[in-house]
Amino acid sequence: MPERRYERFGRKLKAWREAMRPAVTQKDLAGKVGVTDGFIAHIETGRTLPGNRTLRALAGALGVPELEMFREAGYLSETPPPSDEELIGDPELRLFFRDEWKYLSDDEKEWFKGFVRMIKVRRREKPGG
Repeated sequence: MPERRYERFGRKLKAWREAMRPAVTQKDLAGKVGVTDGFIAHIETGRTLPGNRTLRALAGALGVPELEMFREAGYLSETPPPSDEELIGDPELRLFFRDEWKYLSDDEKEWFKGFVRMIKVRRREKPGG
């Protein structure tokens, strides 16, 4: 059977949950996070990857540092980021993130992050991507 897209993260989440003392069930974890136990099961079996808010809640409920949670979920790279000049070569984009990002509403920031996630998924799905 082929591996589901998010199976590696799901296995990690399950390991964190099962390592808790006293033991935490999917239902217990779901109650702490504010989701259904079915949603936790979907995460642990690799069917879905939770969003930012749920990842933060999972980190808090499991006592896992948020950075580690986001890194395991694939939202953060293992390598340190390059300088701003190297990261964003386009001066217009550099200025946007330096000067304008702080003025965006939370909804606009979430829309932009969703767009970036969509681009990342499309690149992973491309042959050789």
